[in-house]
Amino acid sequence: MAAAPPAFTGNLKKALAGLRRINLDGLRWRVFDAKGQVLGRLASHIATVLQGKDKPTYAPHVENGDMCIVLNAKDISVTGRKMTDKIYYWHTGYIGHLKERRLKDQMEKDPTEVIRKAVLRMLPRNRLRDDRDRKLRIFSGNEHPFHDRPLEPFVMPPRQVREMRPRARRALIRAQKKEQANKAKEEEDVKKAKAEVTA
Repeated sequence: MAAAPPAFTGNLKKALAGLRRINLDGLRWRVFDAKGQVLGRLASHIATVLQGKDKPTYAPHVENGDMCIVLNAKDISVTGRKMTDKIYYWHTGYIGHLKERRLKDQMEKDPTEVIRKAVLRMLPRNRLRDDRDRKLRIFSGNEHPFHDRPLEPFVMPPRQVREMRPRARRALIRAQKKEQANKAKEEEDVKKAKAEVTA
């Protein structure tokens, strides 16, 4: 007997908002696990599924994307120094009220909004954008209220690491040779010091 799924303890009203406005007939329910995934790479795959670009029936003027459930939004990762350097800006409408918030602070406040912004900014700005936004359900943990649906886990493709560029490779080789030369010099100095002590 299968174990019962954990009960959803979050905001159920927010999680189910707008579902009545979506025609769920024939839609697949794709589940993305954001744990350890790079933000931009995950968002690009979600945007592709939301637009239905992974289907042979894709047309840019027709909304035939699938439902996307994103779990573990709080465990998303970013490359480089984006956690402290990336800034979200918005304006309140009052003079001089340009607000800003760093990615680190936004992750503490609401990590689901980070993924939502990344995905929505990859979608075309047209009339279908609001419908696609309704099909995106993001949760900070691994609990969600859609266990009664036929869920399909989305398997992220392996990350392709680009080969090092020639200039960077040469710089790396030079650095390694320099480090080896320094080690050899240190060993010679140690040998000379020992020889002087014994003499």
